[in-house]
Amino acid sequence: MDKPPASIKPSASAMKRINIGFNVLVQIAIFAAIIGMINYVNFRHFKRWDFSRNQKFALAPLTKNLLSGLKKPVKAIVFFPSAQAIAQDVASLLREYEYASGRSLSVEVVDPYRNLLRAKELSEKYKFGNNDNIVILDYEGRSKFVNAVDMAVMENSATVIGQSPVVRGFKGEEALTSALLEITEEKQNKIYSLSGHGESAITGQNSTEFKAFIERQNIRIETLNLNNVDTVPADASAIVVLGPHSDLSERELTLLTDYWNERKGRIFLFLGGAAKAPRLVNWLANQGIIPQQDVIVRTASMLVLENGQPAVRPSTVSTAVGVVPQSGKSILKDIELGIDLQLAGLSQSIALTSPKSTIEKIRAFPLLLCPADFWGETEYVRMDSKPAVKDPDKDHLGPLTVAVAIEKGGIEDPRVKVETSRLVLVGNSEFVSNEGIRISESGLDFAINSLNWLINREQLAGIPPKPKQAVQLSLNEQQMSRLALVVMGLIPGLVAVFGAIVCWKRRN
Repeated sequence: MDKPPASIKPSASAMKRINIGFNVLVQIAIFAAIIGMINYVNFRHFKRWDFSRNQKFALAPLTKNLLSGLKKPVKAIVFFPSAQAIAQDVASLLREYEYASGRSLSVEVVDPYRNLLRAKELSEKYKFGNNDNIVILDYEGRSKFVNAVDMAVMENSATVIGQSPVVRGFKGEEALTSALLEITEEKQNKIYSLSGHGESAITGQNSTEFKAFIERQNIRIETLNLNNVDTVPADASAIVVLGPHSDLSERELTLLTDYWNERKGRIFLFLGGAAKAPRLVNWLANQGIIPQQDVIVRTASMLVLENGQPAVRPSTVSTAVGVVPQSGKSILKDIELGIDLQLAGLSQSIALTSPKSTIEKIRAFPLLLCPADFWGETEYVRMDSKPAVKDPDKDHLGPLTVAVAIEKGGIEDPRVKVETSRLVLVGNSEFVSNEGIRISESGLDFAINSLNWLINREQLAGIPPKPKQAVQLSLNEQQMSRLALVVMGLIPGLVAVFGAIVCWKRRN
């Protein structure tokens, strides 16, 4: 009877193959785990960068803060049958909104030519025409339309020769964010622009740019004459006094005091460099801030014409330049520290003192400081051909405060929320005029940030329009010849050489 065969031990080569196979499986498993972890981290910590030439897709801090604070989902529906000139920019911008909101905002792009049923359904629900080019924002049943014409600055001069309009600027972000503010805020803020003292009212012709920028923040503006009312309106979120040319009466100051003390009022004062208002100055002194009735100037060498010939002469510079100190960062969050803010027009300096009334605590925050080479000229003469001379006995020496914020009745612990009175005083009223904004938009950013702080919207800031820059390639005749040589000679030649090499290798 045959014996059963003894167990056969695997050979060394077979064991080696098994070990190699096992190692390969382990490596594949490790590689898959690494890929899985990378994708998990990438999904949880997704980050985007905008490397475009003019940062056209970089959202403003206002938009980011608004989107990150959405409490409930928002739906954006893009319906553009014909506005193809900005359709791609709008779609790309809304993708940035979607990412910045943490998916609280969802985007749906509807093509009425490919999805007729969906287009008809939306048209019946939101009541718009088939030819309308709109973005619909829907928040808890409240909807807002943003038209394509409101998201672009068009130049129509070419239409007279039969060409299509040219897009010169894209302002989709300010239009969309303004609409989003309007439908997500429970209550629309209303500010009153004081009148009756020669002020440049926000609703006037000289402040149309400032007015439009405020309204895009979902803030309503109305004028107010304190001589015609018994009290400040109950729906006033803030009162703006824009460069009074005459003083306020005792009765007006009494109404202003009641609003400030009893109703935790919010006041924004713009006082020009030439303004003389002793009663108002005394009222401000009670709060610990005193306009110094001067004009902030400095001297600099400037190019002038003398007898038709250019010459460099010392001259007086009356345009103040302010820098945001650390104390103002909590209010002007989106303005970088150390950045110069040019304030067009005449400015006066502000002194900080102890408030005369110490019953309630008043805290002061300097917002803009002029460097030490500026001084407060107390005998300034406009259009004087001679340069101003600093007099230490009469003038106010720099550095000078040109804007300050005060808060009354608050608690230093930021965790405790207490309603307070707030006031911002700027020693300049011309920088928010149409001409002042044209000279420097940085002052507009300062004004909007300060206004948002006054009405408890510290997280918001302004959105500047973004120019639509056309990229042009200008080549001379020699460069065109080189480009033609590369395109028609070098590139086909390289393809032919590689093809010949591959053919030769295959034959051998």
